[in-house]
Amino acid sequence: MATNKRDLKAYSRFDGTGRIVPGSTVLRRNKPKNGNWKEVQAYECCDPLAQTPYTCCIAIQAIPDSETGLYGFTLETVNGGANLRGSIQWTPTASETFSVPADGNNNDFEYNFGDAILHTVYLCIDNPSQIQDFEIGIGFGPGKSVAISNLQKLEGIDEWDGDDMLFTSLDFTGITTMTQLFNGNTGLQHINITGCVNLDDVELNDNALTEASVDHVLITLDDNGLSNGYVDLSGGTSSAPSVLGSAAEASLILKGWSVTVNP
Repeated sequence: MATNKRDLKAYSRFDGTGRIVPGSTVLRRNKPKNGNWKEVQAYECCDPLAQTPYTCCIAIQAIPDSETGLYGFTLETVNGGANLRGSIQWTPTASETFSVPADGNNNDFEYNFGDAILHTVYLCIDNPSQIQDFEIGIGFGPGKSVAISNLQKLEGIDEWDGDDMLFTSLDFTGITTMTQLFNGNTGLQHINITGCVNLDDVELNDNALTEASVDHVLITLDDNGLSNGYVDLSGGTSSAPSVLGSAAEASLILKGWSVTVNP
């Protein structure tokens, strides 16, 4: 007997610290028996966003914490050009469209968790190149973002700030405009900055970066060839660099960089 897709529910698996295991979400009739699984709100692949007129949609998955207040993110537009246009999809039936002047100012979008349920918010943007700075969760609570997808579409941003969230993996591949990357105290394990050729301020302190990620950051920054930058990969449980990573660290220091890593 075939299963009606409308009968399926979404479940995500949580690790021992209460964080969603990235990529674990499944659609099924009943909760899996093995592991810490909880029902979550989710959309089937690309639905209802498949028909969206926007250039890109970024999925932001969040969980509540013990604080009070609102969850949200801040977009700072470039100064000049067309308005930043888009829509925030709170639920399958609730959305908010926006048009933000390109005047270089901050504009806050906040979401009240209410019953403090697990939630995924979709930020859909018509012209993402009009975003200069992207901050998420700063000063809002009680939501803690644990996953975010499609960041590569933010091809015009100069700064990313995701401090104090719960990200374990981030991929900024090909964002050539980004010069500042702040993502400390999040438990971050994996990061990709391939093609981010203008990064000269990278603050990833107090995370849980693997040796491969530490090496990747150091080697990529060194290969970019910039001088007099700043990179902090220290604190938390982040790995020390390997021999290859240490060689890139030494090369960066010769280029005038301030480099801090775990021993």
